[in-house]
Amino acid sequence: MNQYWVVFLLFLTVLASPASGALIHGSVYDLELNILRQAVVEIDTTPQQLMVSQNGSYAFSVPPGSYVITARQSKLDLVAAENITVSQEGEYVLDLILFPDLSPEEGFLNETLDVPEYDEPPVRLPVTGIVLLVLAVLAGLAWWYWKKRKQEPVPEEKNVSAKADLEEILAFVRKEGGRTTQKDLRRAIPYSEAKISLMIAELESQGKLKKIKKGRGNILVLP
Repeated sequence: MNQYWVVFLLFLTVLASPASGALIHGSVYDLELNILRQAVVEIDTTPQQLMVSQNGSYAFSVPPGSYVITARQSKLDLVAAENITVSQEGEYVLDLILFPDLSPEEGFLNETLDVPEYDEPPVRLPVTGIVLLVLAVLAGLAWWYWKKRKQEPVPEEKNVSAKADLEEILAFVRKEGGRTTQKDLRRAIPYSEAKISLMIAELESQGKLKKIKKGRGNILVLP
């Protein structure tokens, strides 16, 4: 009889034990760091999880392990794929920046041509040359379109917003006596890690801020 009680207590212990897991979440951006809505985000858990980022953000609950998170915006033909390793329970922030999807051209390169068998050697047509020419034209058009989008003038209101954001970073560093850490800046300004890094790089290129690598973090200094 005592054996049955032991089995019963073990069963209750298993039911009462909390399930281990972690939360992965973040925002979805385009190349200009604008919030990207209606992107399909998925993660290769078992079973696979998938969601549509209605407000430009996503979140998945996963157990420890290594995963690949992919995101796609079909209307703009943008895609991204990021690897992440969850070593323990907790909260993980991973922002996704989507790039133009050139996979159709890559798939075309990997296609094989079915050549029928003949009793006599067939007349060889310059198929390879035609295929390479078509691929070169497609690649040139894709490059021209991507370059044209990069050179499109940014609306004045976006320029004003970007200047205000950069000035906000400089104002915080001045407030801290001309020297602070990127970690403290991230806590004080409610932007994603990806956007903060790009803004710091822009200020460095303008000569208004200097970044010094120290250990696993960065120190920001006014020149």
